[in-house]
Amino acid sequence: MKYIAIFIGGGLGACLRYLFASIPSIGLFPVGTFAANLLGAFLMGYFAAVSLRMFTHHPHLKKGLTTGLIGAFTTFSTFQYELVYLLNQTHWWMLFLYMLLSYVGGIVCCWTGYRTGGVQR
Repeated sequence: MKYIAIFIGGGLGACLRYLFASIPSIGLFPVGTFAANLLGAFLMGYFAAVSLRMFTHHPHLKKGLTTGLIGAFTTFSTFQYELVYLLNQTHWWMLFLYMLLSYVGGIVCCWTGYRTGGVQR
């Protein structure tokens, strides 16, 4: 049952990711990947917090949401490829801006999701 939940969540996450891929870039800044990764970080933090009290009796649902849906929705490999592309094009400012905003923004979004989900530490 766990694998079916991950399979269904992964299919939905991949479809959402495809929709985000159609968001046009602003100059060289890949808005779609950036938005998907920050939203995914928020959702991962949120569901991590919510799972402490809501998914204890439904661990398959938690796996379907986190590993399946969010795992397929976010994209570390595309993010890395975009960084390499900017590096190869010697767009240094855009490379560092995208890297900094993604890493710091991801941590902030995950923390915010965690707090929103109910963990108050």
